[in-house]
Amino acid sequence: MSAGIESAAPLAAAFPRRSYAWYVLALLTLAYALAILDRVSIALLIEPLQKSLAIDDTQFGLLQGMAFSVVYSVLGLPLGMLSDRWRRVPLLLGGLTLWSLATIGCSLATTFHELFAARMMVGVGEAALVPVATSLIADYFAPDVRPKAYGLFVTGSSLGTAGAMALGGLFLDWADGLIAGLPAVFGGMQTWQVVFVLCGAPGIVLALLLWLTTREPARQGGARATEPISLRPILRLFARRPGAFALFMLGSVLNLVCVYAIVGWFPALFIRVHGWGAAETGKILGLYGFPVSIFAAVNSGWVIAWLARRGHADAPILCAMGCAASMVVFGTLACLAPSGSLALAGYLLNALFLNWNTSAVYSGFAQITPNALRAQVMALQTIASGLIALTAGNFIVGFLSDTVFTGRSGIAWSLGSVFFGCGLGAFFVLMAARRSFRAAAAELAGETA
Repeated sequence: MSAGIESAAPLAAAFPRRSYAWYVLALLTLAYALAILDRVSIALLIEPLQKSLAIDDTQFGLLQGMAFSVVYSVLGLPLGMLSDRWRRVPLLLGGLTLWSLATIGCSLATTFHELFAARMMVGVGEAALVPVATSLIADYFAPDVRPKAYGLFVTGSSLGTAGAMALGGLFLDWADGLIAGLPAVFGGMQTWQVVFVLCGAPGIVLALLLWLTTREPARQGGARATEPISLRPILRLFARRPGAFALFMLGSVLNLVCVYAIVGWFPALFIRVHGWGAAETGKILGLYGFPVSIFAAVNSGWVIAWLARRGHADAPILCAMGCAASMVVFGTLACLAPSGSLALAGYLLNALFLNWNTSAVYSGFAQITPNALRAQVMALQTIASGLIALTAGNFIVGFLSDTVFTGRSGIAWSLGSVFFGCGLGAFFVLMAARRSFRAAAAELAGETA
Protein backbone atom coordinates (compact mmCIF):
# COMPACT_ATOMS: atom_id res chain seq x y z
CA MET A 1 0.00 0.00 0.00
CA SER A 2 1.51 3.35 -1.01
CA ALA A 3 2.39 5.98 1.55
CA GLY A 4 -0.24 8.60 2.29
CA ILE A 5 -3.15 6.39 1.22
CA GLU A 6 -5.59 4.85 3.64
CA SER A 7 -7.40 1.64 2.75
CA ALA A 8 -11.06 2.00 1.81
CA ALA A 9 -14.03 -0.04 3.03
CA PRO A 10 -15.05 -3.07 0.93
CA LEU A 11 -17.03 -1.99 -2.12
CA ALA A 12 -19.77 -4.63 -1.77
CA ALA A 13 -21.04 -3.48 1.62
CA ALA A 14 -20.25 0.22 1.84
CA PHE A 15 -22.52 2.05 -0.59
CA PRO A 16 -25.47 3.82 1.10
CA ARG A 17 -29.03 2.63 0.62
CA ARG A 18 -30.06 3.45 -2.94
CA SER A 19 -33.23 5.36 -2.01
CA TYR A 20 -31.29 7.59 0.39
CA ALA A 21 -28.57 8.13 -2.21
CA TRP A 22 -31.17 9.39 -4.70
CA TYR A 23 -32.61 11.69 -2.01
CA VAL A 24 -29.20 13.24 -1.35
CA LEU A 25 -28.62 13.54 -5.08
CA ALA A 26 -31.87 15.51 -5.34
CA LEU A 27 -30.62 17.94 -2.70
CA LEU A 28 -27.23 18.26 -4.40
CA THR A 29 -28.97 18.89 -7.71
CA LEU A 30 -31.10 21.60 -6.13
CA ALA A 31 -27.97 23.17 -4.64
CA TYR A 32 -26.41 23.17 -8.11
CA ALA A 33 -29.55 24.81 -9.49
CA LEU A 34 -29.44 27.56 -6.87
CA ALA A 35 -25.72 28.09 -7.53
CA ILE A 36 -26.39 28.64 -11.23
CA LEU A 37 -29.42 30.81 -10.45
CA ASP A 38 -27.38 33.06 -8.15
CA ARG A 39 -24.47 33.11 -10.61
CA VAL A 40 -26.34 34.01 -13.80
CA SER A 41 -29.50 35.86 -12.75
CA ILE A 42 -27.52 39.06 -13.29
CA ALA A 43 -27.75 38.48 -17.07
CA LEU A 44 -31.38 39.64 -17.20
CA LEU A 45 -30.53 42.75 -15.20
CA ILE A 46 -28.19 44.25 -17.78
CA GLU A 47 -30.39 47.22 -18.66
CA PRO A 48 -31.35 48.36 -15.11
CA LEU A 49 -27.83 47.75 -13.79
CA GLN A 50 -26.19 49.71 -16.59
CA LYS A 51 -28.61 52.56 -15.99
CA SER A 52 -28.34 52.52 -12.19
CA LEU A 53 -24.57 51.98 -11.82
CA ALA A 54 -23.38 53.56 -15.11
CA ILE A 55 -21.45 50.53 -16.38
CA ASP A 56 -20.61 49.54 -19.98
CA ASP A 57 -20.63 46.13 -21.69
CA THR A 58 -17.01 45.37 -20.83
CA GLN A 59 -17.63 46.07 -17.13
CA PHE A 60 -20.80 44.01 -17.25
CA GLY A 61 -18.80 41.15 -18.75
CA LEU A 62 -16.35 41.46 -15.85
CA LEU A 63 -19.19 41.32 -13.33
CA GLN A 64 -20.54 38.14 -14.90
CA GLY A 65 -17.13 36.55 -15.39
CA MET A 66 -13.97 37.75 -13.68
CA ALA A 67 -15.58 39.03 -10.47
CA PHE A 68 -16.94 35.55 -9.86
CA SER A 69 -14.37 33.37 -11.56
CA VAL A 70 -11.11 34.56 -10.01
CA VAL A 71 -11.89 33.51 -6.46
CA TYR A 72 -14.06 30.62 -7.64
CA SER A 73 -11.08 29.24 -9.51
CA VAL A 74 -8.30 30.01 -7.04
CA LEU A 75 -10.17 28.43 -4.13
CA GLY A 76 -11.25 25.35 -6.10
CA LEU A 77 -8.00 23.39 -5.71
CA PRO A 78 -7.45 23.90 -1.95
CA LEU A 79 -11.11 23.08 -1.36
CA GLY A 80 -10.73 19.99 -3.54
CA MET A 81 -7.70 18.90 -1.51
CA LEU A 82 -9.62 19.52 1.70
CA SER A 83 -12.57 17.57 0.33
CA ASP A 84 -10.32 14.55 -0.33
CA ARG A 85 -9.17 14.61 3.31
CA TRP A 86 -12.02 15.94 5.46
CA ARG A 87 -15.78 15.65 5.89
CA ARG A 88 -17.45 17.04 2.78
CA VAL A 89 -20.97 17.83 4.00
CA PRO A 90 -19.84 20.71 6.29
CA LEU A 91 -17.86 22.19 3.38
CA LEU A 92 -20.96 22.11 1.23
CA LEU A 93 -23.11 23.71 3.93
CA GLY A 94 -20.63 26.53 4.48
CA GLY A 95 -20.32 27.28 0.78
CA LEU A 96 -24.08 27.23 0.17
CA THR A 97 -24.77 29.59 3.05
CA LEU A 98 -22.02 32.00 2.00
CA TRP A 99 -22.97 32.28 -1.67
CA SER A 100 -26.66 32.74 -0.80
CA LEU A 101 -25.90 35.58 1.62
CA ALA A 102 -23.53 37.14 -0.91
CA THR A 103 -26.22 37.08 -3.60
CA ILE A 104 -28.52 38.96 -1.24
CA GLY A 105 -25.59 41.28 -0.54
CA CYS A 106 -25.42 42.21 -4.24
CA SER A 107 -28.64 44.18 -3.66
CA LEU A 108 -26.74 46.56 -1.37
CA ALA A 109 -24.22 47.65 -4.01
CA THR A 110 -24.23 51.31 -5.04
CA THR A 111 -21.19 51.26 -7.35
CA PHE A 112 -19.56 48.93 -9.87
CA HIS A 113 -16.77 48.15 -7.42
CA GLU A 114 -19.15 47.23 -4.60
CA LEU A 115 -21.10 44.91 -6.89
CA PHE A 116 -17.80 43.43 -8.10
CA ALA A 117 -16.84 42.65 -4.48
CA ALA A 118 -20.22 41.05 -3.74
CA ARG A 119 -19.93 38.90 -6.86
CA MET A 120 -16.49 37.78 -5.66
CA MET A 121 -18.06 36.51 -2.44
CA VAL A 122 -20.60 34.54 -4.47
CA GLY A 123 -17.62 32.91 -6.16
CA VAL A 124 -15.97 32.12 -2.81
CA GLY A 125 -19.05 30.20 -1.65
CA GLU A 126 -19.69 28.36 -4.91
CA ALA A 127 -16.07 27.19 -5.20
CA ALA A 128 -16.83 24.30 -2.84
CA LEU A 129 -19.85 22.94 -4.69
CA VAL A 130 -18.53 20.95 -7.66
CA PRO A 131 -15.47 19.35 -5.99
CA VAL A 132 -17.53 18.36 -2.95
CA ALA A 133 -20.70 17.25 -4.75
CA THR A 134 -18.94 15.18 -7.41
CA SER A 135 -16.85 13.47 -4.72
CA LEU A 136 -19.97 12.70 -2.68
CA ILE A 137 -21.81 11.28 -5.69
CA ALA A 138 -18.91 8.92 -6.42
CA ASP A 139 -19.29 7.54 -2.87
CA TYR A 140 -23.09 7.34 -2.91
CA PHE A 141 -23.42 5.40 -6.20
CA ALA A 142 -21.74 2.28 -7.59
CA PRO A 143 -19.74 2.72 -10.83
CA ASP A 144 -22.47 1.25 -13.06
CA VAL A 145 -25.00 3.83 -11.82
CA ARG A 146 -22.66 6.81 -11.55
CA PRO A 147 -23.06 8.18 -15.12
CA LYS A 148 -26.84 8.37 -14.61
CA ALA A 149 -26.37 10.02 -11.21
CA TYR A 150 -24.01 12.60 -12.69
CA GLY A 151 -26.44 13.16 -15.56
CA LEU A 152 -29.20 13.92 -13.06
CA PHE A 153 -26.86 16.16 -11.06
CA VAL A 154 -26.16 18.15 -14.23
CA THR A 155 -29.89 18.88 -14.50
CA GLY A 156 -29.17 21.33 -11.69
CA SER A 157 -27.37 23.47 -14.25
CA SER A 158 -30.44 23.40 -16.49
CA LEU A 159 -32.75 24.09 -13.55
CA GLY A 160 -30.59 27.01 -12.48
CA THR A 161 -30.23 28.49 -15.95
CA ALA A 162 -33.92 28.15 -16.74
CA GLY A 163 -34.74 29.41 -13.26
CA ALA A 164 -32.48 32.41 -13.71
CA MET A 165 -34.38 33.25 -16.87
CA ALA A 166 -37.94 32.34 -15.88
CA LEU A 167 -37.72 33.36 -12.22
CA GLY A 168 -35.66 36.42 -13.06
CA GLY A 169 -38.39 37.53 -15.44
CA LEU A 170 -41.04 36.70 -12.85
CA PHE A 171 -39.15 38.50 -10.09
CA LEU A 172 -38.85 41.57 -12.30
CA ASP A 173 -42.63 41.50 -12.66
CA TRP A 174 -43.06 41.05 -8.90
CA ALA A 175 -40.55 43.66 -7.84
CA ASP A 176 -42.70 46.77 -8.11
CA GLY A 177 -45.56 45.07 -6.25
CA LEU A 178 -43.24 43.95 -3.44
CA ILE A 179 -41.72 47.42 -3.13
CA ALA A 180 -45.19 48.95 -2.85
CA GLY A 181 -46.79 46.17 -0.81
CA LEU A 182 -43.97 45.47 1.68
CA PRO A 183 -42.31 48.83 2.26
CA ALA A 184 -40.82 47.66 5.57
CA VAL A 185 -38.78 45.04 3.69
CA PHE A 186 -38.32 46.37 0.17
CA GLY A 187 -39.06 50.07 0.55
CA GLY A 188 -36.48 52.25 -1.20
CA MET A 189 -35.12 49.37 -3.31
CA GLN A 190 -34.94 49.30 -7.08
CA THR A 191 -36.25 46.33 -9.06
CA TRP A 192 -32.82 44.77 -9.67
CA GLN A 193 -32.11 44.85 -5.93
CA VAL A 194 -35.31 42.95 -5.17
CA VAL A 195 -34.36 40.29 -7.75
CA PHE A 196 -31.03 39.64 -6.00
CA VAL A 197 -32.78 39.22 -2.64
CA LEU A 198 -35.35 36.80 -4.05
CA CYS A 199 -32.63 34.76 -5.80
CA GLY A 200 -30.46 34.40 -2.69
CA ALA A 201 -33.09 33.56 -0.07
CA PRO A 202 -33.88 29.92 -1.09
CA GLY A 203 -30.27 28.86 -0.50
CA ILE A 204 -30.56 29.59 3.22
CA VAL A 205 -33.55 27.24 3.46
CA LEU A 206 -31.75 24.49 1.52
CA ALA A 207 -28.67 24.78 3.75
CA LEU A 208 -30.86 24.12 6.79
CA LEU A 209 -32.42 21.06 5.12
CA LEU A 210 -28.99 19.65 4.17
CA TRP A 211 -27.73 20.18 7.70
CA LEU A 212 -30.68 18.27 9.17
CA THR A 213 -30.84 15.32 6.77
CA THR A 214 -27.52 14.65 4.99
CA ARG A 215 -24.97 12.10 6.25
CA GLU A 216 -21.31 11.79 5.24
CA PRO A 217 -20.87 8.59 3.14
CA ALA A 218 -17.95 6.15 3.44
CA ARG A 219 -15.28 6.68 0.80
CA GLN A 220 -15.24 4.19 -2.07
CA GLY A 221 -13.14 3.21 -5.06
CA GLY A 222 -9.80 2.34 -3.50
CA ALA A 223 -8.48 4.85 -0.99
CA ARG A 224 -8.66 8.12 0.87
CA ALA A 225 -5.86 10.68 0.78
CA THR A 226 -4.02 11.11 4.10
CA GLU A 227 -0.65 12.48 2.98
CA PRO A 228 0.23 16.17 3.49
CA ILE A 229 -1.37 18.49 0.97
CA SER A 230 0.78 18.57 -2.17
CA LEU A 231 0.40 19.11 -5.90
CA ARG A 232 2.86 16.33 -6.73
CA PRO A 233 0.29 13.48 -7.04
CA ILE A 234 -1.83 15.55 -9.43
CA LEU A 235 1.19 16.60 -11.48
CA ARG A 236 2.31 12.97 -11.74
CA LEU A 237 -1.18 11.97 -12.89
CA PHE A 238 -1.25 14.60 -15.64
CA ALA A 239 2.34 13.85 -16.69
CA ARG A 240 1.59 10.14 -17.10
CA ARG A 241 -1.55 10.68 -19.20
CA PRO A 242 -1.44 14.24 -20.62
CA GLY A 243 -3.85 13.44 -23.44
CA ALA A 244 -6.44 11.90 -21.15
CA PHE A 245 -6.37 14.69 -18.58
CA ALA A 246 -4.97 17.87 -20.15
CA LEU A 247 -6.58 17.57 -23.59
CA PHE A 248 -9.91 16.41 -22.17
CA MET A 249 -9.86 19.35 -19.79
CA LEU A 250 -8.91 21.84 -22.52
CA GLY A 251 -11.58 20.62 -24.93
CA SER A 252 -14.29 20.70 -22.28
CA VAL A 253 -13.23 24.20 -21.22
CA LEU A 254 -13.49 25.48 -24.81
CA ASN A 255 -17.03 24.10 -24.85
CA LEU A 256 -17.72 25.93 -21.61
CA VAL A 257 -16.57 29.24 -23.10
CA CYS A 258 -19.60 28.90 -25.38
CA VAL A 259 -21.87 27.77 -22.54
CA TYR A 260 -21.02 30.81 -20.40
CA ALA A 261 -21.43 33.09 -23.40
CA ILE A 262 -24.94 31.71 -23.82
CA VAL A 263 -25.83 32.20 -20.18
CA GLY A 264 -24.29 35.66 -19.94
CA TRP A 265 -25.26 37.24 -23.26
CA PHE A 266 -28.14 35.49 -24.99
CA PRO A 267 -30.71 37.58 -23.09
CA ALA A 268 -28.95 40.69 -24.43
CA LEU A 269 -29.16 39.23 -27.95
CA PHE A 270 -32.95 38.97 -27.76
CA ILE A 271 -33.33 42.33 -26.00
CA ARG A 272 -31.06 44.34 -28.31
CA VAL A 273 -31.31 42.61 -31.68
CA HIS A 274 -34.88 41.30 -31.64
CA GLY A 275 -36.52 43.93 -29.45
CA TRP A 276 -37.84 41.71 -26.65
CA GLY A 277 -38.36 43.09 -23.14
CA ALA A 278 -36.19 41.81 -20.28
CA ALA A 279 -39.03 40.14 -18.36
CA GLU A 280 -40.46 38.69 -21.59
CA THR A 281 -37.03 37.35 -22.58
CA GLY A 282 -36.52 35.66 -19.24
CA LYS A 283 -39.90 33.98 -19.22
CA ILE A 284 -39.67 32.76 -22.82
CA LEU A 285 -36.12 31.42 -22.52
CA GLY A 286 -36.97 29.79 -19.20
CA LEU A 287 -40.31 28.35 -20.32
CA TYR A 288 -39.03 26.84 -23.57
CA GLY A 289 -35.46 26.16 -22.53
CA PHE A 290 -36.23 24.36 -19.28
CA PRO A 291 -37.78 21.11 -20.61
CA VAL A 292 -35.24 20.88 -23.45
CA SER A 293 -32.28 21.40 -21.12
CA ILE A 294 -33.61 18.96 -18.53
CA PHE A 295 -34.07 16.34 -21.25
CA ALA A 296 -30.51 16.95 -22.46
CA ALA A 297 -29.01 16.74 -18.97
CA VAL A 298 -30.79 13.51 -18.04
CA ASN A 299 -30.30 12.06 -21.50
CA SER A 300 -26.56 12.79 -21.43
CA GLY A 301 -25.92 10.34 -18.61
CA TRP A 302 -27.97 7.65 -20.34
CA VAL A 303 -26.15 8.29 -23.64
CA ILE A 304 -22.76 7.89 -21.94
CA ALA A 305 -23.91 4.65 -20.27
CA TRP A 306 -25.38 3.38 -23.58
CA LEU A 307 -22.15 4.08 -25.47
CA ALA A 308 -20.10 2.44 -22.73
CA ARG A 309 -22.22 -0.73 -22.86
CA ARG A 310 -21.46 -0.93 -26.57
CA GLY A 311 -17.73 -0.93 -26.01
CA HIS A 312 -16.91 2.78 -26.30
CA ALA A 313 -14.50 3.30 -23.40
CA ASP A 314 -14.22 6.95 -24.49
CA ALA A 315 -17.98 7.55 -24.26
CA PRO A 316 -17.59 10.80 -22.26
CA ILE A 317 -15.26 12.20 -24.93
CA LEU A 318 -17.76 11.38 -27.68
CA CYS A 319 -20.53 13.19 -25.80
CA ALA A 320 -18.35 16.27 -25.30
CA MET A 321 -17.58 16.25 -29.03
CA GLY A 322 -21.32 16.21 -29.72
CA CYS A 323 -21.69 19.34 -27.63
CA ALA A 324 -18.86 21.04 -29.55
CA ALA A 325 -20.43 20.24 -32.92
CA SER A 326 -23.74 21.67 -31.72
CA MET A 327 -22.05 24.94 -30.71
CA VAL A 328 -20.53 25.32 -34.18
CA VAL A 329 -23.76 24.62 -36.05
CA PHE A 330 -26.79 25.49 -33.91
CA GLY A 331 -25.08 28.04 -31.65
CA THR A 332 -23.69 30.11 -34.51
CA LEU A 333 -26.95 29.96 -36.47
CA ALA A 334 -28.94 31.10 -33.42
CA CYS A 335 -26.75 34.19 -33.11
CA LEU A 336 -27.05 35.21 -36.76
CA ALA A 337 -30.72 34.33 -37.27
CA PRO A 338 -32.73 37.17 -38.85
CA SER A 339 -35.70 36.92 -36.47
CA GLY A 340 -36.35 36.26 -32.80
CA SER A 341 -38.35 33.10 -33.52
CA LEU A 342 -35.52 31.57 -35.60
CA ALA A 343 -32.96 32.60 -32.98
CA LEU A 344 -35.09 30.88 -30.34
CA ALA A 345 -35.28 27.74 -32.50
CA GLY A 346 -31.47 27.68 -32.80
CA TYR A 347 -31.13 28.31 -29.07
CA LEU A 348 -33.39 25.33 -28.28
CA LEU A 349 -31.67 22.99 -30.77
CA ASN A 350 -28.33 23.88 -29.18
CA ALA A 351 -29.81 23.32 -25.71
CA LEU A 352 -30.44 19.68 -26.66
CA PHE A 353 -26.67 19.12 -26.44
CA LEU A 354 -25.63 21.87 -24.03
CA ASN A 355 -25.27 19.72 -20.92
CA TRP A 356 -23.57 16.81 -22.66
CA ASN A 357 -20.24 18.49 -21.96
CA THR A 358 -20.77 18.79 -18.21
CA SER A 359 -22.00 15.21 -17.82
CA ALA A 360 -19.01 14.07 -19.89
CA VAL A 361 -16.61 15.90 -17.57
CA TYR A 362 -18.05 14.48 -14.35
CA SER A 363 -18.38 10.93 -15.67
CA GLY A 364 -15.11 11.03 -17.59
CA PHE A 365 -12.86 12.19 -14.79
CA ALA A 366 -14.51 9.78 -12.35
CA GLN A 367 -13.73 7.02 -14.89
CA ILE A 368 -9.99 7.75 -15.14
CA THR A 369 -9.09 9.26 -11.73
CA PRO A 370 -8.28 7.37 -8.49
CA ASN A 371 -10.62 8.16 -5.59
CA ALA A 372 -7.87 9.89 -3.59
CA LEU A 373 -7.49 12.52 -6.33
CA ARG A 374 -11.03 12.90 -7.72
CA ALA A 375 -12.00 16.08 -5.90
CA GLN A 376 -8.63 17.65 -6.73
CA VAL A 377 -8.95 16.84 -10.44
CA MET A 378 -12.44 18.34 -10.41
CA ALA A 379 -11.02 21.36 -8.60
CA LEU A 380 -8.48 21.80 -11.41
CA GLN A 381 -11.34 21.52 -13.89
CA THR A 382 -13.13 24.21 -11.89
CA ILE A 383 -10.05 26.45 -12.00
CA ALA A 384 -9.75 26.06 -15.76
CA SER A 385 -13.48 26.58 -16.21
CA GLY A 386 -13.42 29.74 -14.12
CA LEU A 387 -10.20 31.40 -15.23
CA ILE A 388 -10.64 30.55 -18.90
CA ALA A 389 -14.24 29.68 -19.71
CA LEU A 390 -16.28 31.84 -17.34
CA THR A 391 -13.96 34.84 -17.67
CA ALA A 392 -13.40 34.56 -21.42
CA GLY A 393 -16.96 33.61 -22.33
CA ASN A 394 -18.30 36.77 -20.76
CA PHE A 395 -15.41 39.19 -21.28
CA ILE A 396 -14.67 38.43 -24.94
CA VAL A 397 -18.29 38.92 -25.98
CA GLY A 398 -18.54 42.22 -24.10
CA PHE A 399 -15.16 43.42 -25.39
CA LEU A 400 -16.01 42.58 -29.02
CA SER A 401 -19.36 44.32 -28.61
CA ASP A 402 -17.70 47.48 -27.31
CA THR A 403 -14.73 47.61 -29.71
CA VAL A 404 -15.29 45.55 -32.90
CA PHE A 405 -18.97 44.82 -33.56
CA THR A 406 -20.36 48.07 -32.20
CA GLY A 407 -24.02 49.05 -32.15
CA ARG A 408 -26.96 47.22 -30.61
CA SER A 409 -26.89 44.42 -33.20
CA GLY A 410 -23.16 43.84 -32.77
CA ILE A 411 -23.84 41.43 -29.93
CA ALA A 412 -24.99 38.86 -32.54
CA TRP A 413 -21.64 38.81 -34.37
CA SER A 414 -19.71 38.90 -31.09
CA LEU A 415 -21.55 35.81 -29.85
CA GLY A 416 -21.37 34.04 -33.21
CA SER A 417 -17.59 34.49 -33.38
CA VAL A 418 -17.15 32.87 -29.98
CA PHE A 419 -19.42 29.93 -30.81
CA PHE A 420 -17.79 29.12 -34.12
CA GLY A 421 -14.17 29.53 -33.02
CA CYS A 422 -14.33 27.85 -29.62
CA GLY A 423 -16.72 25.10 -30.70
CA LEU A 424 -14.49 24.11 -33.61
CA GLY A 425 -11.40 24.16 -31.40
CA ALA A 426 -13.11 22.01 -28.76
CA PHE A 427 -14.11 19.38 -31.32
CA PHE A 428 -10.60 18.81 -32.62
CA VAL A 429 -8.92 18.94 -29.20
CA LEU A 430 -11.34 16.34 -27.85
CA MET A 431 -10.79 14.14 -30.90
CA ALA A 432 -7.06 14.18 -30.12
CA ALA A 433 -7.76 13.08 -26.51
CA ARG A 434 -9.66 9.87 -27.33
CA ARG A 435 -6.81 7.35 -27.51
CA SER A 436 -5.12 8.49 -24.30
CA PHE A 437 -8.45 8.57 -22.47
CA ARG A 438 -9.17 4.95 -23.42
CA ALA A 439 -5.73 3.91 -22.15
CA ALA A 440 -6.19 5.74 -18.84
CA ALA A 441 -9.63 4.18 -18.31
CA ALA A 442 -8.26 0.68 -18.95
CA GLU A 443 -5.34 1.29 -16.58
CA LEU A 444 -7.53 2.40 -13.68
CA ALA A 445 -10.02 -0.41 -14.28
CA GLY A 446 -7.17 -2.89 -14.03
CA GLU A 447 -5.89 -1.38 -10.78
CA THR A 448 -9.29 -1.50 -9.06
CA ALA A 449 -10.43 -4.87 -10.42
